Amino acid sequence: MDLQLRGRRALVTGASSGIGAGIARVLAAEGVAVAVHGRDAPRTAGVVASLRDAGVQAVAVLGDLTDAATCERVAAEATAALGAIDILVNNAGGKSAAGNPGWLEVGWDDWRATYEMNVGAAVRLIQHLVPGMRARGFGRIIQIASASGTQTEPTIGEYQSAKAAMINLTTSLAKALAHTGITANTVSPGTILTPAVERWLGAVAAQHGWGSDRVEIERRFTREMIPLCADALGRPEDIGRVVALLASPLSGYICGANLRVDGGQCRSVN
Repeated sequence: MDLQLRGRRALVTGASSGIGAGIARVLAAEGVAVAVHGRDAPRTAGVVASLRDAGVQAVAVLGDLTDAATCERVAAEATAALGAIDILVNNAGGKSAAGNPGWLEVGWDDWRATYEMNVGAAVRLIQHLVPGMRARGFGRIIQIASASGTQTEPTIGEYQSAKAAMINLTTSLAKALAHTGITANTVSPGTILTPAVERWLGAVAAQHGWGSDRVEIERRFTREMIPLCADALGRPEDIGRVVALLASPLSGYICGANLRVDGGQCRSVN
């Protein structure tokens, strides 16, 4: 299927590695020019170089999106470099508190910082880039949330709440953008095999005596630790393919949706 994305222009935040880099690669393969955002200059440059080697226009935009002025600059630089932004993928995020502290041990400063990393960055970029999309009569806003935004655990409450807020605000945004040609949707990944997850999974395997075979480790993990319908963890490109569909002009009837890409991790009805 031709997703009709060739010639479109995207800003993908948090795209120097992991899920964001996977999204950037899939969009680029569909002919989208990509502004690759990151905080680490060498890693971001590496993703940009790989996209250019594939024959796609790509630029790097750097900065910490928890800062309001940096959000404005990143939006301006991406727009200037590509001429306009048709597709905004708010993937940058994370949590402030180090490690895995209990719910009651996470201070309010960490809650606030986590909301800035996820909700604050997304809202600011939306507010900067929607006017241009509205003027052109086309736009796609795609938020990367998390399966934990709807199926919670007793820890990382601040992160889960921030992702739930992203899912919620996206449904409101979709309604606010009715009849403009702009859609807003959420993608909620489950456990995706990013470099950080791969390192963590190796430590889990050693702790449980699962051996060193990567296929067997994933099979054990998805059956014994976080039961999934799939026998393997997701890859960044699995998220990228769903993002590409939502970014397409063909997806205009998908508005305010939360699409789970989690291998069956969530047990509740969406």
